[in-house]
Amino acid sequence: MTIRFSTGIWIYSSAADRYCPDGYRDTPKVQEVLSAISKVKGVKAVEIRQTDVTPEVPVKEFKRLLKEYNLLCSGVTANLAQSRRFALGAFGHQHQKTRNSAIDEGRKAVDIARQLGATDVTLRLYTDGFDYPFHVDYTTHWNTVISSIKTIAKYASPDINVAIAYKPRDPRNYLTVSSVGKALSMCQEIAMKNVGVGLNFSHALMAGENPAESIAFLTRSNKLFQVYFSDSYQLWDDMLVPGGIHLWESLEALFYLKTYKYKNFVTVDLLPQRMEPTHALQIAIGNLSILYKKLEKLDISEIRRAQRTLDATESQRIIRRVMLQG
Repeated sequence: MTIRFSTGIWIYSSAADRYCPDGYRDTPKVQEVLSAISKVKGVKAVEIRQTDVTPEVPVKEFKRLLKEYNLLCSGVTANLAQSRRFALGAFGHQHQKTRNSAIDEGRKAVDIARQLGATDVTLRLYTDGFDYPFHVDYTTHWNTVISSIKTIAKYASPDINVAIAYKPRDPRNYLTVSSVGKALSMCQEIAMKNVGVGLNFSHALMAGENPAESIAFLTRSNKLFQVYFSDSYQLWDDMLVPGGIHLWESLEALFYLKTYKYKNFVTVDLLPQRMEPTHALQIAIGNLSILYKKLEKLDISEIRRAQRTLDATESQRIIRRVMLQG
């Protein structure tokens, strides 16, 4: 099995934060971004946000530029957290007018995916959640989020898959879909073939999970739709270069993707505030490619025998040989 890499075009954004609201760089034009990405060895596709399509850069122009730079569109993400309209909630908002506006953004992402030849949309529910005890009616909120996702999924069916991205916090202190278990539970309740989960390596770490176990957990139910790689120190969504911190965990995550023959793109999801974006992307792809190459040295039957002993000494010896010798 070969691995296919994509990247979010947002890694070239200004990377503004509350300490540097003007951003750490100027955001280049879309054509400049795609040109730079096309020169990074190993990257075959890009993921865009529904907000990247504007009157200045309509879908037809995106399609033309992707063809010009020999890139595919791996998917479209709907992230509503950066809009003031949805500050108090989006898919879980209790006012129908605001919730319908959020659903329209999800439909817009589906339309863009269809026009660009992609088959996947990711819903990032990063503004749906709460900040204080007694802040929301949890049952009503959960039901409303599910209803909104169902509406989008029906619009996307049958040709577009909808992935629910989970994350424990940021920007809300508690996000509604905060763990792999909640995400899978939501998928099972929605019970639609085209609804699955988008797993982000860093978000899984933030949720106190082992990303490889979460990958295996979702694969059992055929609900692993999207995989995103970055790295973090677990407390926050640092969006650092994958493999820069959790090297062993990254290797194990890739091992399970390979074992289960994951066929979709693996998307790099960075926010390199203090690194030049192309250089950060090159390092990210390089790290993941090297780790994936290391797996060729791993005898699966040998590691499975070691795992059956339940003695970590045995598996550690094997992995140390793969990683550190030769």
